[in-house]
Amino acid sequence: MPSVDLRSFPFSAVLGMDDAKRAMQCILVNPNLKTVLIRGGQGSAKTVLARSVANISNKKIINIPVNVSEEQLFGGMDIDATIKEGKPVMQPGLLSRANGNIVYVDDVNLMDQRILMSLLNSVLEGRVVLEREGISSEYATDTILIATMNPSDSDISSHVLDRFDICAYASFPEEEKERSEILKRNMEFQKDPKSFIELYRPDEDALKSNLDRAIKLFPLVTMSDDLIGVSVELAVKVMADGYRGDICMVNTAKAIAALNGRDEVMKKDVEEAAMLCLAHRRNYAQEPPPQPPQDQDQDQEDNQEQPPDDDKDDHEENENDEDDQPPEDQEEQQQEPPDMDFQQLLDDMVFEIGDQFRVIDYLEDRRRKVSKTSAKKGRRMMVESSDSSGRYARSRIPSDKTHDIAFDATVRAAAPYQKSRDHNDMAINIQKQDVREKVREMRAGCTILFLVDASGSLGVRKRMAAVKGAVLSMLRDSYVKRDRIGMMAFRRDSAELVLPPTRSVEYSYRKLEEMPTGGKTPLSEALVTVNEYMTSYSRSHVGEMCYIVVITDGRANVPLQEGANANEEVLKLAEDMAIPQVKWIIIDASAGFMRFDNAERLAMALEGTYFRLEDLNADRLAESVRAAINS
Repeated sequence: MPSVDLRSFPFSAVLGMDDAKRAMQCILVNPNLKTVLIRGGQGSAKTVLARSVANISNKKIINIPVNVSEEQLFGGMDIDATIKEGKPVMQPGLLSRANGNIVYVDDVNLMDQRILMSLLNSVLEGRVVLEREGISSEYATDTILIATMNPSDSDISSHVLDRFDICAYASFPEEEKERSEILKRNMEFQKDPKSFIELYRPDEDALKSNLDRAIKLFPLVTMSDDLIGVSVELAVKVMADGYRGDICMVNTAKAIAALNGRDEVMKKDVEEAAMLCLAHRRNYAQEPPPQPPQDQDQDQEDNQEQPPDDDKDDHEENENDEDDQPPEDQEEQQQEPPDMDFQQLLDDMVFEIGDQFRVIDYLEDRRRKVSKTSAKKGRRMMVESSDSSGRYARSRIPSDKTHDIAFDATVRAAAPYQKSRDHNDMAINIQKQDVREKVREMRAGCTILFLVDASGSLGVRKRMAAVKGAVLSMLRDSYVKRDRIGMMAFRRDSAELVLPPTRSVEYSYRKLEEMPTGGKTPLSEALVTVNEYMTSYSRSHVGEMCYIVVITDGRANVPLQEGANANEEVLKLAEDMAIPQVKWIIIDASAGFMRFDNAERLAMALEGTYFRLEDLNADRLAESVRAAINS
């Protein structure tokens, strides 16, 4: 059977993916929208949908490979012409063919981030400015960028995501009926592509007619000041940085109104636009929780390890836990005195692992730069290779002898001077000052040490089950990124290294599953122990980025010095800590209506990044935007 060209698959024949389809149509209607990103798992028809846009837009799709170089994409030196003329001559790149068409990048998250940023800037500005190797040129590129990616492989940093006007999520159909329909359409298309295309011709023509009407109507679409205010309010509620989210939401709402045949934006248009423009711009920085009264804070600290006997809710939950335990455990607990302290019942309890989820890129650092490293390969971040391994990213003038010559860059550097040099029967004369070396980059992993609070305060209301679920989700994410992962737990009066840094997620799972919960919270001792361990570790792994992920409610009650205030002692220790090439992530595991700011204050003292436990769930992005819309 001959191969089938999926680029001819009708746009209207793609089942579902309503958000992604709406995003494509909006970007075709509004000339102020230039970039759209479709995120989804493998095999979700992202690529098929993106390439089928050509069928309804009468534009060509210019494919950009993820391993494209700057010269291939933006243009560079035409070596043959330069040698003949004795001066730099420009050779156009792929973007020169994109003017008036559509640029498509598949697996955009695997693209070199520096080249991707330059591509986004060129598309948004509508021009390419080329200043390299003696060439100074500029040309127009009025184009649209459609990109697709699978976030389970690796994600894109937030400042790059912000450059995408619209971001839609492609989800798999949940019902068997829909999956069966997808298979049926695919088989029909493979059997007879021409008949299949003709079958959906009326739907395609209707889409084209609607797009043409919307494009003509768009200049007449107006938006009231009240709805502009609603857009601003929604952007503020999701804590979107900058003004791109607001501007894109207004532009998208106007495009949606035009697609619906109206010359005035309605509130439902703004709400639909918010889902497309704000989900990927949601900021995880949280407002500090309200400061509770001092006496109430002190009372709760005193009662943290000894909850009152008349707390019916806690006793009911504890009784439910007993019902779920094996008969042997029930018999042991029945032998305990009825007035036994509730904390002792929590001591050494092993909670099950809670629900797992897809985690956000909690290690992301907007200030991150490409640095030289000898770390092993991974998928977490781009680093400069210290040897000849890795992808050839760019060239530079060598500071010493080089064994990894960039021949293309060397020839380009020598080309303009060939007319004035003696060739001695050689095609080209290369001198020492022309030589360039390759700069290679590779994706490298890192080391993440989880410092887990296993004290009794997280045993109440089974919070430890949720903590274990979050830790396992992060462990699995680290396994995919090929990171080394370690674990240290603290409770009672000490901190223990449960798992040295390893790449075995199975061993990590067993250690996490067996981790007991109970006792007081020796947070000061935990910080001292992890400081000593990671200082030694970072010195023996030069160039490798390390992270300490602290999962705690931050409420210490075991000071190092007798009589000292445990919480103040923790903050003083944190302020004095500075471990080389180590960054801190603080995850607030507290729960309940009344939240304390201990974990957030700890993050500030460590100059780390603060999250709440619930913020790690990447699938809650759209839910958060919906909540902001409906509030």
